[in-house]
Amino acid sequence: MAEKSFNRVLVTATVCCSIAFFGITMYFWGAMLPIIGAQIEGVDSLPWILTLGIILGTVVCGSFMDRYGYKWLLILSCVAIAAGLFMFTFSKDFYMLALSALLIGGGGGVLNSETIAIISDLYDDAHRGIMLGILGGTYCFGSLLWTIVCRLWISSPLTPVIGSSIIISICSILFMFVKFPPAKVGKGEGLSFVETLKLLKNEVLIVVSVVLFFQGVIEAISANFSTSYLTNVDGGISAAQAVTTLIFMTVGMTVGRFSLSASIKIIGNVASLIIFLMIAFIGALLQKFMPTSYPAAILSMAFMGFGVGATSPIAFNYLGQIFKKYSGVAVSVAVLVAQVGMLLGNYFTAKLFTPEKLGDGTFKIFPIGLAIGIVLVVALFPLITRSTVKLSSKHLDL
Repeated sequence: MAEKSFNRVLVTATVCCSIAFFGITMYFWGAMLPIIGAQIEGVDSLPWILTLGIILGTVVCGSFMDRYGYKWLLILSCVAIAAGLFMFTFSKDFYMLALSALLIGGGGGVLNSETIAIISDLYDDAHRGIMLGILGGTYCFGSLLWTIVCRLWISSPLTPVIGSSIIISICSILFMFVKFPPAKVGKGEGLSFVETLKLLKNEVLIVVSVVLFFQGVIEAISANFSTSYLTNVDGGISAAQAVTTLIFMTVGMTVGRFSLSASIKIIGNVASLIIFLMIAFIGALLQKFMPTSYPAAILSMAFMGFGVGATSPIAFNYLGQIFKKYSGVAVSVAVLVAQVGMLLGNYFTAKLFTPEKLGDGTFKIFPIGLAIGIVLVVALFPLITRSTVKLSSKHLDL
């Protein structure tokens, strides 16, 4: 990085604050859909529009970050989320809600990729994984706080939306006074679209993207369909209990992301990943063999949240080791693949929970699918370390 004319601690605090806003983005519609579902037709498609916004934000931000720097893109993304939340409170029809979802998703998609890229640039190979774990923990904290606040204000659901919009707007103004790292390449030096496609041939980027694809599938379906599985098995838990288990999943992920930093420091990346994913594997087994027990369901969801949250910070740590100059593009590509994994995972898993599949019991293979996905990530991960060592020895300027 060029001259260090910025305060690394202040930039890190700004980034962690921003990723908490993305946590609100990811859990926003889950809290709001039950409120507006009976009022406006077509709202079931809004989570898809939100995801589309996240993907679009991820696609456009990579090259922009590398060429023009981080500051104003981060501020504009926060403004987009604040505007989307504000628009939601005054939406009277589906189209206004759709635009609100697109703004919230687009801003969140940019923040997700940008915050990872900033941390990757700010810290060296020895500390990057630790700081990415803290960043992930802050994201989980934002999600958890949003969920709790929405439960507390259940009788006045728009209050948290308006309050969040005001807080994010104020933070956007404060961020203007923070000095960020400069752009890593000149305005005419960034990767073109064709060069970005050539980047896809990079071995580390390919393997990291594949790992994050499966991680995205596991994270999405465990969060979105575990409750359906637990309530539909014979003698399963109640819907109210199932919703409560989601809070424990968020708590588990928050604890997991923060403790990951200490784990990496003590036993390293690979050992940490294996231990965390084995805990998630136990969570999947609990769902399969003790689905009717409420305490086991809570433990299962907490274990799943704790374990699956470890993959992304460690994977992005390896990506940061190789792509120092074009980290924005590399991170955006990997995040995009993870988002596609989430989309496809949700789409195909939903087919397990149709009335027909619920009737014939096919849906009961769900925790087995979770367990297989976890094993796949563990099996694929050594390829990342092998590829990273090989490319690092070539001293490539990426």
